[in-house]
Amino acid sequence: MIFVLDCSFCAALFLTNERSLQVRNVFRGIAEDDEVSVPVLWWQEMNAVLAEALRRHLLNHTALLDISRLLSAYNFSIDVNYGAEYTAMILELVQNYSIGANNAAYLELAIRKKARLGTLSKELSAASIKAGIKIL
Repeated sequence: MIFVLDCSFCAALFLTNERSLQVRNVFRGIAEDDEVSVPVLWWQEMNAVLAEALRRHLLNHTALLDISRLLSAYNFSIDVNYGAEYTAMILELVQNYSIGANNAAYLELAIRKKARLGTLSKELSAASIKAGIKIL
Protein backbone atom coordinates (compact mmCIF):
# COMPACT_ATOMS: atom_id res chain seq x y z
CA MET A 1 0.00 0.00 0.00
CA ILE A 2 1.11 3.55 -0.65
CA PHE A 3 0.66 6.35 1.87
CA VAL A 4 1.28 10.09 1.68
CA LEU A 5 1.61 11.66 5.12
CA ASP A 6 1.61 15.37 5.73
CA CYS A 7 3.46 17.24 8.44
CA SER A 8 0.39 17.72 10.64
CA PHE A 9 -0.20 13.98 10.69
CA CYS A 10 3.41 13.08 11.50
CA ALA A 11 3.75 15.82 14.13
CA ALA A 12 0.92 14.19 16.08
CA LEU A 13 3.39 11.42 16.91
CA PHE A 14 5.20 13.75 19.31
CA LEU A 15 2.90 16.73 19.81
CA THR A 16 -0.08 15.32 21.63
CA ASN A 17 -3.55 16.18 20.44
CA GLU A 18 -6.89 14.47 20.23
CA ARG A 19 -5.81 12.40 17.22
CA SER A 20 -2.37 11.28 18.46
CA LEU A 21 -3.49 7.75 19.32
CA GLN A 22 -5.08 7.32 15.90
CA VAL A 23 -1.87 8.52 14.22
CA ARG A 24 0.27 6.15 16.30
CA ASN A 25 -1.99 3.26 15.32
CA VAL A 26 -1.60 4.14 11.64
CA PHE A 27 2.19 4.18 12.01
CA ARG A 28 2.09 0.82 13.80
CA GLY A 29 0.03 -0.56 10.92
CA ILE A 30 2.46 0.48 8.20
CA ALA A 31 4.03 -2.70 6.88
CA GLU A 32 7.66 -3.01 5.85
CA ASP A 33 6.68 -3.33 2.18
CA ASP A 34 4.37 -0.28 2.27
CA GLU A 35 5.61 2.93 0.68
CA VAL A 36 5.35 6.18 2.62
CA SER A 37 5.91 9.20 0.41
CA VAL A 38 6.24 12.83 1.35
CA PRO A 39 6.95 15.84 -0.83
CA VAL A 40 10.33 17.46 -0.32
CA LEU A 41 8.65 20.36 1.51
CA TRP A 42 7.71 17.93 4.33
CA TRP A 43 11.17 18.24 5.93
CA GLN A 44 11.01 22.02 5.88
CA GLU A 45 7.56 22.00 7.42
CA MET A 46 8.72 19.48 10.03
CA ASN A 47 11.73 21.67 10.84
CA ALA A 48 9.37 24.60 11.40
CA VAL A 49 7.18 22.50 13.74
CA LEU A 50 10.21 21.28 15.69
CA ALA A 51 11.64 24.79 15.97
CA GLU A 52 8.31 26.15 17.19
CA ALA A 53 8.06 23.36 19.80
CA LEU A 54 11.52 24.33 21.01
CA ARG A 55 10.71 28.05 21.02
CA ARG A 56 7.52 27.45 23.03
CA HIS A 57 9.35 25.12 25.45
CA LEU A 58 7.07 22.21 24.56
CA LEU A 59 10.08 19.96 24.01
CA ASN A 60 13.77 20.37 24.72
CA HIS A 61 16.58 20.31 22.17
CA THR A 62 17.62 16.73 22.96
CA ALA A 63 14.05 15.46 22.55
CA LEU A 64 13.74 17.24 19.21
CA LEU A 65 16.96 15.68 17.93
CA ASP A 66 15.63 12.27 19.00
CA ILE A 67 12.38 12.96 17.16
CA SER A 68 14.30 13.96 14.05
CA ARG A 69 16.26 10.69 14.18
CA LEU A 70 13.05 8.73 14.70
CA LEU A 71 11.44 10.38 11.69
CA SER A 72 14.54 9.67 9.60
CA ALA A 73 14.34 6.01 10.62
CA TYR A 74 10.98 5.68 8.87
CA ASN A 75 12.88 6.03 5.59
CA PHE A 76 10.14 8.01 3.89
CA SER A 77 10.35 8.22 0.13
CA ILE A 78 11.08 11.89 -0.53
CA ASP A 79 9.37 13.00 -3.72
CA VAL A 80 11.26 15.81 -5.40
CA ASN A 81 9.25 17.55 -8.08
CA TYR A 82 9.68 21.07 -9.34
CA GLY A 83 9.61 23.15 -12.47
CA ALA A 84 6.98 24.70 -14.71
CA GLU A 85 4.93 21.53 -15.28
CA TYR A 86 4.81 20.74 -11.57
CA THR A 87 3.91 24.33 -10.74
CA ALA A 88 1.05 24.19 -13.26
CA MET A 89 -0.30 21.05 -11.55
CA ILE A 90 -0.03 22.64 -8.10
CA LEU A 91 -1.75 25.83 -9.23
CA GLU A 92 -4.54 23.83 -10.85
CA LEU A 93 -5.18 22.03 -7.55
CA VAL A 94 -5.02 25.35 -5.67
CA GLN A 95 -7.64 26.77 -8.00
CA ASN A 96 -9.89 23.69 -8.21
CA TYR A 97 -9.93 22.89 -4.49
CA SER A 98 -9.32 26.30 -2.85
CA ILE A 99 -6.28 25.08 -0.92
CA GLY A 100 -2.82 26.47 -0.28
CA ALA A 101 0.22 25.44 -2.29
CA ASN A 102 1.70 23.29 0.49
CA ASN A 103 -1.53 21.31 0.84
CA ALA A 104 -1.69 21.04 -2.94
CA ALA A 105 1.76 19.42 -2.93
CA TYR A 106 0.46 16.63 -0.67
CA LEU A 107 -2.71 16.25 -2.71
CA GLU A 108 -0.79 16.14 -6.00
CA LEU A 109 1.50 13.43 -4.64
CA ALA A 110 -1.43 11.37 -3.33
CA ILE A 111 -3.24 11.65 -6.66
CA ARG A 112 -0.14 10.76 -8.68
CA LYS A 113 0.79 7.81 -6.44
CA LYS A 114 -2.85 6.70 -5.97
CA ALA A 115 -2.10 6.78 -2.26
CA ARG A 116 -4.04 7.07 0.96
CA LEU A 117 -3.46 10.40 2.65
CA GLY A 118 -2.72 11.02 6.31
CA THR A 119 -3.52 14.58 7.34
CA LEU A 120 -5.05 16.43 10.24
CA SER A 121 -5.78 19.45 8.04
CA LYS A 122 -9.51 19.96 7.51
CA GLU A 123 -8.80 21.91 4.33
CA LEU A 124 -6.63 19.16 2.86
CA SER A 125 -9.03 16.43 4.00
CA ALA A 126 -11.97 18.11 2.28
CA ALA A 127 -10.01 18.65 -0.93
CA SER A 128 -8.76 15.07 -0.89
CA ILE A 129 -12.22 13.63 -0.47
CA LYS A 130 -13.45 15.76 -3.40
CA ALA A 131 -10.50 14.46 -5.44
CA GLY A 132 -11.35 10.85 -4.58
CA ILE A 133 -8.39 10.26 -2.27
CA LYS A 134 -8.94 8.07 0.78
CA ILE A 135 -8.08 9.72 4.09
CA LEU A 136 -6.50 7.75 6.93
